[in-house]
Amino acid sequence: MKKIPAGKHRSSWIDILITCTILSLIVGGSYLIFMSKKSKIASTKNVGHAATSIPTTVDTIDSKYPGIKINTEISNDPDTPVAVQYPQSTDEIFNAEIKKYIKQVKDHYSAEIAEYKKTDENITGELNISFNTFPHHSGMYSFILESYSYVGGANGQTEIQSFHFNPKTSKSITINDIFENDINRLTDVSEAIREQLYNNPKIKDYLFLEEVSKHTEPIWNNFQKFALTDDSLIFYFNEYDIAAGAAGVPTVSVSLDKLDNLLATEFKIKEDQPKDNKKEATATKKNNDKKDEQDANGKGTTQKNKRVALTFDDGPEPKVTTQILETLKKYDAKATFFMLGSRVEYYPEIAKKVQASGHELGNHSWNHPDLTKANAKKISNEINNTSAIIEDVTGQKATSFRPPYGAFNDAVSEQSDLPIVLWDVDTLDWKHRSPNQLLAYVKQGTRDGSIILMHDIHQSTADGLDAVLAYLKDEGYEFVTVSQLHE
Repeated sequence: MKKIPAGKHRSSWIDILITCTILSLIVGGSYLIFMSKKSKIASTKNVGHAATSIPTTVDTIDSKYPGIKINTEISNDPDTPVAVQYPQSTDEIFNAEIKKYIKQVKDHYSAEIAEYKKTDENITGELNISFNTFPHHSGMYSFILESYSYVGGANGQTEIQSFHFNPKTSKSITINDIFENDINRLTDVSEAIREQLYNNPKIKDYLFLEEVSKHTEPIWNNFQKFALTDDSLIFYFNEYDIAAGAAGVPTVSVSLDKLDNLLATEFKIKEDQPKDNKKEATATKKNNDKKDEQDANGKGTTQKNKRVALTFDDGPEPKVTTQILETLKKYDAKATFFMLGSRVEYYPEIAKKVQASGHELGNHSWNHPDLTKANAKKISNEINNTSAIIEDVTGQKATSFRPPYGAFNDAVSEQSDLPIVLWDVDTLDWKHRSPNQLLAYVKQGTRDGSIILMHDIHQSTADGLDAVLAYLKDEGYEFVTVSQLHE
């Protein structure tokens, strides 16, 4: 055996040291890997329920107004839902101003939620931003953005903001432009507004007199929240600015007949203003009523043993609703469309198309707030304004009411005589956005007498509806409206 020369032997303590070092590296490495994974898991949890499992629906669609699109963002988080709708033009400066305001409101809402969550992880809230559009013959649009927010146990609060823009000239307008920056004219307007406020029997008892004086002082900044129409100039005040909450959001509408001599030339009253053709609307309603009566008389002989009511919420929407109507026609299926008043206002032709196709029209509020967190006046406006525009546009009354999120209480029920209709099959189409999943949920939950909830604002729902109807037809179901289901 070959001997190792003296001096080449490795001491045992060196082996022990090397072994300990290797073991330390292994243990340390394992610990770092473990902590890294733990950190990632914690990071994921901190993102929040809404960001991980509750998607935000983002849509941009054309409106009936030239040069104006509608942006919609909806998150149906059951604890802190958000529904935001705002205008978009071809002018990037105007769009940036709108988005800046939307971001400010959303950031404030998020900060409030985060602050409350420090003491209560189960905090609930809601943010709803909607807008109305007022066109003027000059080409200018007034956009009135109404934001309603509710966090925790506090009362909900409504804030108004207005934007004024002419897509043809890319020019933004202020109240200064309306009155040619003449402070004397504004003084006359101030007096007219005060007179109306003090003499309005609905709100005069709720007014804070000192605040009225302050907020109607002839200063330009006091009157920047306004809408100009061909008939009137409407001024808005935030909730609680000049009156108690029972007064709602105070508005003052001043007829242009009283202001015409004060207006800049381009905003003066147009002599040949169009008038609504009430006779045509009445005739349409009579024809529709007659058709409904004929349809009703044909029931009974063809009724099958099993029936199901298909319902669609949150529309109308030009592309998706139209595709859904075509699929329903293919299967000779009738459905109930629970419409938002704000969308009926923007897409009256689509609402008419739904009615003309023989479907039932339901009320789903004006802009999808949680009505259980609103005061009586807001609840009434949300429901009644929607019923009014549905009938005005289609000539047909809404037959039932579906509260947003299915949330209602005695206060909500007392504000309308319409029967409240919910559902027993929730397809969750707003969440998974999958035609295959749509069919899976229908197969799983549908039985005789079911009311199926879907939304006619998601392309995936329109794409998956054919397979749903084919399946239900093969299973022997007849497609009826919710009213027919309860006959």
